[in-house]
Amino acid sequence: MIDGARLLEAISEIVDEKRIDKEIIFEGITEGFKKAYEKFFDLEAIVRVDIDQQTGQINVFKELKVVQHVDDEWLEIGLNEAKEKYGDNITIGDSVYEPVAYNQEFSKLAVMQVGQIIKQKIREGEKNKLYEEFLPKNNEIVGGTIRDITETAYLVDVDGSIVSIWNKKMIPGERFEEGDIISFYIEDVSKENKHSQVLATRIHPNFLMKLMEMNIPEIRDGVIEIKSVSREPGKRAKIAVLSHDENIDPIGACVGAAGSRIKEVSRILNEEKIDIVLWNPDKKTFIMNSLTPVKVISIDFNEENNECFIIVPNEQLSLAIGKKGMAARLVANLVNTKINILSLDNANLKGVENLWNGNITQEELLSPDFISNTNKRKNNSMSWQKDFQKNFEAPKSSKEEKTVEEVDESIFLNDTSIEDIQSYSETFGSIAVDEPEETIDIEEYDAYYKE
Repeated sequence: MIDGARLLEAISEIVDEKRIDKEIIFEGITEGFKKAYEKFFDLEAIVRVDIDQQTGQINVFKELKVVQHVDDEWLEIGLNEAKEKYGDNITIGDSVYEPVAYNQEFSKLAVMQVGQIIKQKIREGEKNKLYEEFLPKNNEIVGGTIRDITETAYLVDVDGSIVSIWNKKMIPGERFEEGDIISFYIEDVSKENKHSQVLATRIHPNFLMKLMEMNIPEIRDGVIEIKSVSREPGKRAKIAVLSHDENIDPIGACVGAAGSRIKEVSRILNEEKIDIVLWNPDKKTFIMNSLTPVKVISIDFNEENNECFIIVPNEQLSLAIGKKGMAARLVANLVNTKINILSLDNANLKGVENLWNGNITQEELLSPDFISNTNKRKNNSMSWQKDFQKNFEAPKSSKEEKTVEEVDESIFLNDTSIEDIQSYSETFGSIAVDEPEETIDIEEYDAYYKE
């Protein structure tokens, strides 16, 4: 016999711990007893389970059809016997419910069935609760406390619910500890996903966009609009902005006084460097803005194929392409266009038409000022590199030193500091030189832009 008091106590504990409706538990108990009866007595039987929610007592009844002649005693009852047990008003064709006197063996089977079904009901209840709780937060930033760290994910407590942030959705190189507060973007909320109902991420472009909204009032109020975002998580990002008020400089508003606003966003993103770009409805102008500080000699945009061929000064090819192609990839994703970048010499060698329709003329290209500024940038990069070697590398032989001197200086162009890109030089330091680093799955991340 089931102990009703203990049953109610157990149900109360489950409801409190799992935060699910107690009716779900009672449904599980009812279903469990029905299945147990079917397995123990008769698969074809129709069973009714009554649970007194005040006392916890459980009564099981089997349905019997009233007939003149009984062919199956498990499913039928004779008219005379039915009248004796349930009253003279019973007629042929009625259904009566006979109490089931279950023994200890049946009770054990029932408890086992109930346990299995309740576990399933709890899982379903938790999934439904999680779905209903996070659906309104979909495509928004949420914060929580890290409760556990596994080999594959961070487990984050968000108002009592646990959300997993998989390692591949974390910014490469960042580290958190148990008890740390962490913010993330909810990419999707699913009711049926077996692995992760709430898809949490810190690498999605929209995570950066939402952080900008949170930290910059002009964006939050709609005065400045973010037109597009491109990221290499943890390394660099580009944001295209437009001001709907001609009196407000969108780049200046986003950067803030002494870089205060953009620094805060960068800090949250593991010091990801952020470039603010002025959006323009003219695709060619927008692309040239996105390539700053690289000057564009020629730009040929094929609207039908959404492809662009760009010619840049020889000295700025490395800067335009960037380390491991990062700069070019950022621009391509920002403007949502396939771009092909060639140096002036390569364009001439391959016979690519030079339209001279960029933001630098032939005279400016050959001017002392342009050459001086380019050399200054290269010299700054070389100086930084030599200081790094002096402070951190072991002493080299004279032969090794000679080898360093003979390295082509252009390879350091892609490590230029952000002050060459924008006038807000206080905001950022320089990008680090090559070193072993954690990487992100480019194909998976590029899916954000394919959408």
